[in-house]
Amino acid sequence: MNKKGFTLVELLAVIALIAILMGIAVPNVISTVNNGKRNDFLSDVKRMVAKAEYLVSSNKTDRDYVRSGGSKTYNLVSLNEKGEFDKDADGGSYNASTYVRVTYSGGKYKFCVYALGSKRRVGTATSCVYSEDLTGITVVKDN
Repeated sequence: MNKKGFTLVELLAVIALIAILMGIAVPNVISTVNNGKRNDFLSDVKRMVAKAEYLVSSNKTDRDYVRSGGSKTYNLVSLNEKGEFDKDADGGSYNASTYVRVTYSGGKYKFCVYALGSKRRVGTATSCVYSEDLTGITVVKDN
């Protein structure tokens, strides 16, 4: 007798195999997407620091003040004059309390960073993350 089609056992085996593959693939895809968003957030924060360094070094009054022991804080409004930080990596907005404070010691600028996105942050409202260069900044918490 000539049979056409698949048996129920064959179909269930294929479905089970697909389920196992999905169980392995989906968490890896989700992890990759989250890591990409975290890296985008860090990239934005590093660009904020670079923008603050540019602003302080290109303004003689601010540069002289910071180099004489003062500090200059740039809030989100002054960092975002061209709209480059309108959206965070998760599609939300940066909180208006986001800032970069610039100080100077030992011949180097130092940056105190507080950035609050819709799902991630660097630093806290009362304690920022210090970095002498752009490599030392990491996400403190994913909200």
